[in-house]
Amino acid sequence: MRFLSKSCPKSKPTICYLAHQLDPGGTEKLVYQMALALKKNYEIIVCTLEDIGLYGQALRKAGIPVYPLFREPGVDLNIVFSLLRIFFKHEVSLLHAHQYSPYFYAVLAKFFYPQVKIIFQEHGRHYPEIDKPLRKLVNRFFFQPLTAAIVAVSHEVKERLIRYEGLSKKRIRVIYNGIEDVILLSPEEKRELRRKWGFSDTQVVAATVGRFDPIKNLPLFLKALALARTQIPALRGLLIGDGPEMPALKGLCHKLGLKEAVIFTGYREDAVKLLQMADIFVLSSLSEGTSLALLEAMACGLPLIATAVGGNPEIIADGKSGLLVPNQNLPALAAALLILAQDPVLRQRMGQKARQIFEKKFTFQKMLASYQDLYQEILPNKTRARKVCVV
Repeated sequence: MRFLSKSCPKSKPTICYLAHQLDPGGTEKLVYQMALALKKNYEIIVCTLEDIGLYGQALRKAGIPVYPLFREPGVDLNIVFSLLRIFFKHEVSLLHAHQYSPYFYAVLAKFFYPQVKIIFQEHGRHYPEIDKPLRKLVNRFFFQPLTAAIVAVSHEVKERLIRYEGLSKKRIRVIYNGIEDVILLSPEEKRELRRKWGFSDTQVVAATVGRFDPIKNLPLFLKALALARTQIPALRGLLIGDGPEMPALKGLCHKLGLKEAVIFTGYREDAVKLLQMADIFVLSSLSEGTSLALLEAMACGLPLIATAVGGNPEIIADGKSGLLVPNQNLPALAAALLILAQDPVLRQRMGQKARQIFEKKFTFQKMLASYQDLYQEILPNKTRARKVCVV
């Protein structure tokens, strides 16, 4: 047996997804699902700036390499060198960076590995935003020329990238998030599930789902629920998820007299199933991109109430599939809860419309096809790696 330097075609190009971490959340779920869906077409690897999280563990079980980079506080240049080692090991053709910090390190790594193509995808923005003129200049004249594509998950996020990151309007394309369709429960199954969790047939359940983070502004939801219950005592709350705000939210429930009226489920893998116990879905966020929780509620056929922030107005047909309320407006949110809580016919009509919009615009298949088209556009027609073959 002898070793000859011979060109061996690589059967599939390698795509690397880079994210902050992969504990349950909207962005993280999207990375997880895309990695699984595309592993037949590409060699997929995943890197995280922090620990790999629950989704990262699941990806490893599915045979996808996941590398935690364990970023130190501040600008950690060791991340760049760790990425380079991974690039060389896996012969990475394309890096898809989810959110700005991963994008920052991806561009720095490209200096030493110029053949890699970079996609920057922004899922949502901080609230409130701060103008940083130097950062905008660096993005516009240094980072953007090294980037193959920039993706925003809503037109509102695109406008913020232009306004606060200095990126060119012509370089940013909008690809809405999408989710896999849900398994819908029968009316009998819903009633049984409600009874199991302590909800009667006469109660009206307003629910939310997601990571309990300050940007979700869940205290506003609880305060609006308490206010609406002064007129409709049968109104109940269902909070599905977990996060750093959980202790404060439970304390607020006690303070508002909602202890017996609100159920906290904690993190649940069957969150979409539990969501179907609800009569109304509420999203009280300070800022959003394209909320996966909102799309899940639409797929479940629930009427929607959401703050008119981020991509929410692009998703909800106000007055048809749900109600939009001003940001941080307690009376408006309470009023919207009252409107839907006392009108089951309106709830049904809006829920049906929400389901129709989901099927038309926000399926996982539609989103995935858009990214596959983008990858085909960016990657060379014949992506090949040079290897030494054993003859």
